[in-house]
Amino acid sequence: MSSSSRWRKIIPGVLLAAFSIAFSVLLLEGGVRLLRLAPPAEGTGWFWRVPDPQTGWSLQPGASGRWFNPQVEYDVEVAINSNGLRDIERATLAKPDDVFRILLLGDSYVEGLRVPLEQTFGKTLEARLNADGLASQRIEVIPAGVSGWGTDQELLWLREYGAAYQPDLVLLAFFPGNDFQNNSETLEVENMGSVQKPFFHLENGEPVLRYFPFDPAAVAQPAETTTPSDNTGDSRPVLSPVAAWLKQHSALYRFAGPALAGGAPELARSLADRGLLERGLLRGDTSDEYIPVAYGVYRAPLSDDWTNSVELTGALIGEMRTQAKMLGASLAAVIVTAPEQVYPDRWQQRLDDNPAMAAYTWDLEQPNRLAADLFVQAGVPYLDLLPAFRERAEAGALLHLRHDGHWTPAGEQLAGEATAEFLVEQNLVSEQ
Repeated sequence: MSSSSRWRKIIPGVLLAAFSIAFSVLLLEGGVRLLRLAPPAEGTGWFWRVPDPQTGWSLQPGASGRWFNPQVEYDVEVAINSNGLRDIERATLAKPDDVFRILLLGDSYVEGLRVPLEQTFGKTLEARLNADGLASQRIEVIPAGVSGWGTDQELLWLREYGAAYQPDLVLLAFFPGNDFQNNSETLEVENMGSVQKPFFHLENGEPVLRYFPFDPAAVAQPAETTTPSDNTGDSRPVLSPVAAWLKQHSALYRFAGPALAGGAPELARSLADRGLLERGLLRGDTSDEYIPVAYGVYRAPLSDDWTNSVELTGALIGEMRTQAKMLGASLAAVIVTAPEQVYPDRWQQRLDDNPAMAAYTWDLEQPNRLAADLFVQAGVPYLDLLPAFRERAEAGALLHLRHDGHWTPAGEQLAGEATAEFLVEQNLVSEQ
């Protein structure tokens, strides 16, 4: 048989196979689009990374955009008001005479970008307190939360802007999962790689500010490491333009990337090396020795750096209580949950992902006990949400997003309702 005859027999089969593959890909593409399984092609809005000399960063007044993650666990239109808060627009900050105002301080759990504004912890709390006459006055909750903030930044914001809101109650949403870390320059620089905000340090037991007002150009940063790059040769892999085109035009590609990163990390890393997958989807460090900095809060006993951070945090809580009193307000606190505390399988996944953790003892209740002790010492009434969340989770409720980790709408609702009951029971929402 001549070579031309062989090709005449082979080519139809090749074309049929190519057509079948292309048709299957198009079907999958259409299915992903129809079911809205993929994130949008455009990037998310970065609402908080506005340099701020008071806090290091803050929300950008008037900013708006979409907030979503690659797994499409949420896709929310977000707007920041003219005062730099994720809250309704207010014609004036002056408090109406018939209103009891709660100033809710916190981080991303208060900011609540993963749900519509009306479903956030703060707005659920407000709605619950105003329902069925739970409180003796009309309640307003002002959510002052910014992703990544620690107790230190919340205190600095309260000092600078708190008086304008005339609060009757300052409610601190404290997240032990990273607030102790956020308050420590040592731990935060270890995690972030640089100084990005003002920090307090204890001097003779008193918190003293450094890097304030914050100017990044004036801060000496750690020397850059010389860790070898994952890529060799050209820093931009040759197939990067292909990936950029696919990201813009293919919902199937945007859907498959996160799935590969989670289910086949080695294949995902290989594709990223060739430029066919975004490196942002990969885990940052997969070495057997690696333990994420944030998990140190669960290690028993704590290291010296964590112990020092707990002591500093106690001083900051005391300062916040003093500041609230100067504003004519009381201070109360809510201890926020972490997903690995609520769902045992998620903690087990942390252990499986980080084999080096097997050499240590871990205590998932330790952060909450530490926080509770600090509030007791400062004379601050508090609610620990962990028992209520565990009870609801055992009944099958999904309260923390599986990939992102923050609260689902059900988690936001439970937090708001439980906090409302706590404030009423403690007589904290009535004029003193």
